[in-house]
Order: sequence, then C-alpha cells, then structure tokens
Amino acid sequence: MKRPNFFTHAICVWLVVVSYLTTGRADNGGTFNTVRVDGRNYVNLADFVRFYEFDKNWQQNNMSVSLKSKYKWKKCQFTINSRECLINGIRIWLNESPLEYRNSILLPEVDVLKTLDPILRSWAIPEQNVKTIMIDPGHGGEDQGAQSSRATEKRLTLDLAARVEKLLREEGFRTLMTRRSDTYVSLEDRSELANASEADVFLSLHFNSAKPSSQPKGIETYCLTPVGLSSTGSIRRRLGIGDFGEEPGNRFDQHNMLLAYLIHQKLLATIPEAEDRGIKRARFFVIKAVEHPSILVENGFLSNPTEEKQILSSLYRDRLAAGIVAGVKRYSEIMNGSSK
Repeated sequence: MKRPNFFTHAICVWLVVVSYLTTGRADNGGTFNTVRVDGRNYVNLADFVRFYEFDKNWQQNNMSVSLKSKYKWKKCQFTINSRECLINGIRIWLNESPLEYRNSILLPEVDVLKTLDPILRSWAIPEQNVKTIMIDPGHGGEDQGAQSSRATEKRLTLDLAARVEKLLREEGFRTLMTRRSDTYVSLEDRSELANASEADVFLSLHFNSAKPSSQPKGIETYCLTPVGLSSTGSIRRRLGIGDFGEEPGNRFDQHNMLLAYLIHQKLLATIPEAEDRGIKRARFFVIKAVEHPSILVENGFLSNPTEEKQILSSLYRDRLAAGIVAGVKRYSEIMNGSSK
C-alpha cells in the first residue's frame, strides 16, 4: 500500500476539520456545534449568544430568557417550552420550543438557521435587486372571502392594494397587480402571473375572520414553511403526517422570512394599537408556488366588531398601506446593499 505524501495528508486533515465546523452550518455561513435530543438538533444558548454577539450576561427569569447586544436593535426573548419568541419586540412563532437539558438552554437548530438567522444577519442574505412589486388582492368575483355585516374581504383587499400601489409608485417602485377589479382569479393563475412577470417581490393581502368567535383580533404575517417542517397552526404538526417536501418558494426561505419580519415590524410600528399575532409559517398555495420572495399578510379581523370598524375606515387602510410600503422599502434597501 502506497503511503500518502504530506500534501495528500494535509488535504485529508483539512476536510475533516471542515466537516466538523459545518455541523449545524447556517445557510449564510454561520457554524454551531449541535446537541441531539429526542431525534432533533439543538444549538446551545451559549453558542448562540457568542455567534450573534449578544451580551454574555443574559438574564433568565423563571422560564423566560432575555438577550441584549451592544447593537441597540438586536434583542431576543425566548420562553422555555414555548414556540413564541420575541425578536426586537416582534412576535415570531418557532417550529420547535427551546428547552432545558442537562443544565443548559437549547434552541432548535432549524429555527436558528431558518427563522432567526435571516433577521439577525440580514446582511448575509444574497442581495436581490428589488424594483418590481406584484400586489395580490385576495379573493374576488364569486370568491367573497371573509364577510361581515358591512363589508366583504374581496372589496377591502382590492382597496388596500390600490393604496399600497400608489405609495409604492411614489417611492419609485414598479408595480403589478393580480387583479384590478372585482374578478375571480384562481390561486394557480395568481402564482403563474407572478412567475411569468418581472416581479421581485410578491405580496398577498387579506383580512381575517374567526366566525363564529368575535374575540380574535390583530395582524399576522405568513411566509412559506421550510422543507421538512410543519406549518405553525397545522394539526399535522401534532399527528406528524403530511407532505413537507420542497416547494418553488423554498428557494427563498431566507428572503421570505426577512421580508415577512420587516413588513410585520413596520405595520406594527405604524399601527401600534394593533395586536401582534406574530409571524407564522404556512404552505398557502398562493405563496408556495411563487418563484420570488413572497408573503401573505392578514391585516385584521372582520369578525371582531372593534377591528372591523377600524378596517372600514379609509384612514386606517391608509395606515395599513403605509406600514406595508415601509416594510417593502426597508427590505429593498437591505437587498440592494444600500443599508446593511
């Protein structure tokens, strides 16, 4: 057997080192040592704190863990055994809950890589030239969408879309719409329109309903569920069944999360009285089949009398439009490399 020369040996050692370092590798280049618990990979909170440059003297109050960094904009709050977390005060639903294990706090690796990293390291996401925005007013024609005693979702989404388009054009963006009148456009056609266009971003606008309950209220924003994971509110999560395969939109997992976060953040900044229902994951056809960064925004509940009254106000819809456009503008700045 021929002995390897020094160069060959060095290459082998280098490959072993790289293999070790990329255990738990973030999509954008980060590395973590992972801990496997009950068949799932987790990142030790201490590693998370070090990598994202949080203050090492983090605080724990019962089940809640709060992290702050020297950068004023970067704050995280996790709750052990809860999928809800806060990033800079914005609610985000994780795929799995953080847990305590052998005197350590562990964060789900998949959420570190797919949910938190795109927000905490937006500068590491591949740049994208954002010029053209396709706006998708939900429902239309015979598809009424959510209804209240005084309004239909299809009319309100079209009105909101027009307001968003006006503001986007004032900011210098080119805009497209999946519909401009009270016509029915199938989900498949909406996706095909987006994919056949020169759109850089796809925004699907909706209003919510929880009938027969009149209690739920607030704004929630959805982006596509990553491969292999279950959607936020799916019963399949509990049953462990379903199709969790790759969709066209999964090519933009990082962009989708950042876009959802920025628009959700700006909406709540513009309408601070709105309840934050969080950023969630779903495989809605209208976003999973789109081959551009895409999100779906539920802009409030028509089934809640107080929120319905707000939504029916033209001034309130102006505020919704302003928040959405502020989020798109910020996303564009980051993606165009002008503000990272």
